[in-house]
Amino acid sequence: MSKECDQVHIDASHLMTTVKDLSTYNFGSDGFHAAATSANLCLATGVRGGVDWMRKLAFRYRRVKEIYTTYKNNVGGLLGPAKREAWLQLRAEIEALTDSWLTLALKALTLIHSRSNCVNILVTTTQLIPALAKVLLYLTGDSVSY
Repeated sequence: MSKECDQVHIDASHLMTTVKDLSTYNFGSDGFHAAATSANLCLATGVRGGVDWMRKLAFRYRRVKEIYTTYKNNVGGLLGPAKREAWLQLRAEIEALTDSWLTLALKALTLIHSRSNCVNILVTTTQLIPALAKVLLYLTGDSVSY
């Protein structure tokens, strides 16, 4: 999603969504599109911020949250066997080259998360989807709530 579709907080659009089952929702024909040749990755028909536009955006946010929740403890399941193996190899190489940076970061996040009066807050200038992808790939999904 591009900056044109970002909200201050993901829950800002929850009021626009209904109990609609998203398994039958056609994201490919809802008016939002991701054109690789366009800088506007998240255009939608209708008035930006209008009720229909916000409802469609809320559906997309719900779907992102479902995917994140499903795979936050099983990123290998999201990637599939071949990409999982390549990802594990790449992680091992990064760990070797960075003096186990990820392992140490995960220990710190886990320690903070285990404290009853503490919480990890993700602050980023990255858009939602790339930020969540990094959280999944770095295996920090247990320590960062969505």
